[in-house]
Amino acid sequence: MVGYSEVIQTMAAMVLFSLILMTSNKIILLNSHQEVESEAENQAIAIAQSYIEKARVLPFDNETVDGIPLYIPEGFSDCGPGGATNEENFDDFDDYDGYSDDIDWVEGSGDNAFHVEIDVNYVNPPDYDMASGYNGTPYTKYKKMVVTVTSDFLKDGDGNLIEIKIPYLRRYYRQ
Repeated sequence: MVGYSEVIQTMAAMVLFSLILMTSNKIILLNSHQEVESEAENQAIAIAQSYIEKARVLPFDNETVDGIPLYIPEGFSDCGPGGATNEENFDDFDDYDGYSDDIDWVEGSGDNAFHVEIDVNYVNPPDYDMASGYNGTPYTKYKKMVVTVTSDFLKDGDGNLIEIKIPYLRRYYRQ
């Protein structure tokens, strides 16, 4: 009887050890998933900020590329690429309006881990709300850029993509 008792105790210990091992593996998996998601969020923010940095050093408007327009703000042009077909040819801030791109997590890998979409509109004070902005004839000295980055690595609990939106408000001023 002593032999059976030891076998049952050993089997119970193995079952208990298996449960502890499965629980710890689940915790490790959840921590790894959280680490990847955090890194993807940091990468998405860095990508959005890089587009803002590239755009903010460009002239405010197509009409300010070569100087100061006669009428401000009525002399500004509509938002949009203004004939430029790729980012290398953008010569003013609002050329990024409607721009989209796919970015690799590791440069040159071709994984297209991040998708970028950029909107630029004229906005009015005091709220500078993008929803009330417009691309047409400007009556304001303010433009707002919103860079939206999505990734398959950034999803909520229901599996929907999380959008990282970084806004940037720019005001025209004479230099």
